[in-house]
Amino acid sequence: MSFDIVIKVENLGKCYHIYDRPQDRLKQSILPKIKRLFCMRPKQYFREFWAVKDLSFEVERGETIGIIGRNGSGKSTLLQLICGALAHTGGSVTTKGRIAALLELGSGFNSEFTGRENVYMNGAIFGLTKDEIDGRFDDIAAFADLGGFIDQPVKVYSSGMLMRLAFAVSASVDPDILIIDEALAVGDAAFQFKCMERLKALIQNGTTLLLVSHDINMIKSFCKRAIYLKDGMLQMSGSPDRVAEHYFLDIRNDQRLNLCGKTVKRKQSSGCGSGFAFGTEEGRISKIVFGEDMSQTGSFIRGEYAEVHVEVVYRDNITNPSLSLIIQDRRLVDVSGRFFYLSGTTSGNGWKTAAAVLRFPVNLAPGYYHITARLEDRPSSTSFMPIDKQVGVLSFDVIENEHEFLGLVDLGIERVR
Repeated sequence: MSFDIVIKVENLGKCYHIYDRPQDRLKQSILPKIKRLFCMRPKQYFREFWAVKDLSFEVERGETIGIIGRNGSGKSTLLQLICGALAHTGGSVTTKGRIAALLELGSGFNSEFTGRENVYMNGAIFGLTKDEIDGRFDDIAAFADLGGFIDQPVKVYSSGMLMRLAFAVSASVDPDILIIDEALAVGDAAFQFKCMERLKALIQNGTTLLLVSHDINMIKSFCKRAIYLKDGMLQMSGSPDRVAEHYFLDIRNDQRLNLCGKTVKRKQSSGCGSGFAFGTEEGRISKIVFGEDMSQTGSFIRGEYAEVHVEVVYRDNITNPSLSLIIQDRRLVDVSGRFFYLSGTTSGNGWKTAAAVLRFPVNLAPGYYHITARLEDRPSSTSFMPIDKQVGVLSFDVIENEHEFLGLVDLGIERVR
């Protein structure tokens, strides 16, 4: 491997044998051997299930990689293969440096040991000497913040307490590669924030991070690259915002197929840049621009109003047509948004047209932002199906004025006395 490549996965595969009946497992272990003795072709009594199949990618030192996909897509299996907890069926995995992994909660812990004893045991597994663990123990205990429970058997710990101790140990061993599989979802908000701060410090010091999470905004905010797995195979690798939209496209497509047999697919972007769009053949956003200058890019001084002009076309059998406008930061993490129901005009041949002018105050911190527009069939405020989603179709800069505030959005907080 290259010096900068710390994880190299080549044509990796993991296959499990699925038996329909318990007796088939016994038959598979005995009968094929007997038949081979008599030069007979053995029968297979199992079905193959490939949890990971023909997977290849590389990770550079210091990269932060988010791995996304639905349940059963192979995410956890992949992490276990990388850290050596599972043996692969085919291909290869090569890693460089010390690996610390947070996989299933409680894995690597002895339930009969106390928290203190498990710290020493796990530290030794990671290659630390007793003196090194002694020197780090106080920091580990303080980070986990378990109080007197540090000297109680971990079998009495809650899942949150287990995660606290596991993260504290893994983050304290100065790993070259840190692997986290949804473990942070268990902790409370305060502890998650503390974990994020520790992860940022590790990354600044060159630690490589592999993170599995169903929290897409966390992946967008925290990771430099995302990998999308589906049915154990690599669907896409790239920037988290674009990979997440491909993931959402597949989810929406399956939902539409289950509900009405219609397919959601990739569509032509209405933007002038490298936008991304998907939806059905039931309609489209035919035009979307800023204000009177008819541009798809803009620049605003904080506090000014932005005006967006939108024109749409949709099938006249859409009973609840609506338009959503979503303001997002530079990594396509949602900042704010709102939807509006449409009342279209019949244009003939089974189609309707509608237009809307939307306006919002640009009370945002200085920086670069996107606008995503979505034509929808929305039966309620909480349920909708996309007809045409134009991701990042507009973009704009916000320029600072003299008024200062903290955070991303100015809510107009005032001192009244």
